[in-house]
Amino acid sequence: MGRKNTLRAGALWSTIGAILQFSATTFPQFIIGRVINGLGNGLISSTCGMYQAESCRGPRRGKLSVIVVLHNVVFYCLASWLTLGCSYIDNSAQWRLPLALQLVPCMVLCSILPLLPESPRWLVMKDRREDAQEALRRYLGKDLREDDPVVINELLSIEEAYNIEKQSQISFKEVILCRDRSGHLKRLLLGCGGQFMQQFGGINALNYYFPIILTENIGLTEFMARVLTGCNATSYMISSGLCFWMIERFGRRSLMLSGLGLQCLAYVMVALAIGLQTQAPFEWGAVAITFLFFYYAAFGCTWGMVPWVYQAEINSLAMRTTGSAAATATNWLFGFVCTQFTPTGIRNIGYRFYIIFAAFNLLFVPIVYFLYPETSNRTLEDIDEYFDADSGHTTIIPFGDKATKSTARPQEAIDAEIRRVTVADKRAEANKTSVAHVEEVED
Repeated sequence: MGRKNTLRAGALWSTIGAILQFSATTFPQFIIGRVINGLGNGLISSTCGMYQAESCRGPRRGKLSVIVVLHNVVFYCLASWLTLGCSYIDNSAQWRLPLALQLVPCMVLCSILPLLPESPRWLVMKDRREDAQEALRRYLGKDLREDDPVVINELLSIEEAYNIEKQSQISFKEVILCRDRSGHLKRLLLGCGGQFMQQFGGINALNYYFPIILTENIGLTEFMARVLTGCNATSYMISSGLCFWMIERFGRRSLMLSGLGLQCLAYVMVALAIGLQTQAPFEWGAVAITFLFFYYAAFGCTWGMVPWVYQAEINSLAMRTTGSAAATATNWLFGFVCTQFTPTGIRNIGYRFYIIFAAFNLLFVPIVYFLYPETSNRTLEDIDEYFDADSGHTTIIPFGDKATKSTARPQEAIDAEIRRVTVADKRAEANKTSVAHVEEVED
């Protein structure tokens, strides 16, 4: 279908689901609408980041991907304030209005898509070379010609990387058994692992139940809890926006590692404050609220953004659709799991519940440090080269492997790109010579 048509399909499903929800007169109709809406949302959320990653240069990919994910946080912020506003409505518009507003982003998406080229890497995969060249011309800079060296070299590099991958193409069974040279399974698990760690870092334990935590654990009124939820969502949006300037400067690894440390600290302090609240309710309640806000601020500019960027860029071209879908499914699955045990945990074990997430954040630090290579300032083909069986890189990252951890593009990646362009250029020249010879014989 391509990236654009997949997004269109997702918008269509989401539109149908939204209409069924806000027009619902029975509970079964509402549930059917939720299911259809979920299918559309799944298509969009698994494709959007992938389309973005495949359509921009390596040095810009992180920032542009952050903008995509940031829209999610902006609308979460708007939804928090909308919830407060709609709570004063005394009729069915209290819930119909928020559900109807889902139609707005669907219409915006469908109106903008015709203005954008298809993913050049998907076009290469489908052997549509001329379309891929035109897409690269539009994506790589202003007023570029189709025969501009920047466009040609990028196209040749993408084609050669895909040819190498295609020559070693094997069945999905062999991928699962790790018999491929491109590390497909390892890369898929890194994308899924990032989303798993995002959820068990504790974000959805707060996202869905922030007002309940404020009322049941801290003792605030329902109105004040809703107001603080909106304020928290606003600060969360601002901190997420800061990631735009941080993600390429500090890299994916540094943001993930620092985020885990800060989130662990926040949960420890929340657990401590709630545990001691009976001694000084107002003072320790203020401490708990402060560190709940602190958690969101830390999460917004680190784990709120990085896993979505990472899953879109870590997989190979042939596995990018599967990898992004699997990572997105992991996010929603374990987000659902967290929302199921959170209310019970809050009510039954009190402050100890927050220690669980503090422990998870601490546990994830060595996993990120030893398993997750840096991807900032690399092209997608550089990442393919890193995971190639002949690259010399191991699954566990050694302490002294500075190139893997550096935010600067490694020299080995630059050398590999030169080799790919040279090989692809020679192949193109050979094909031209062959065609010219055939035409001469025929004459």
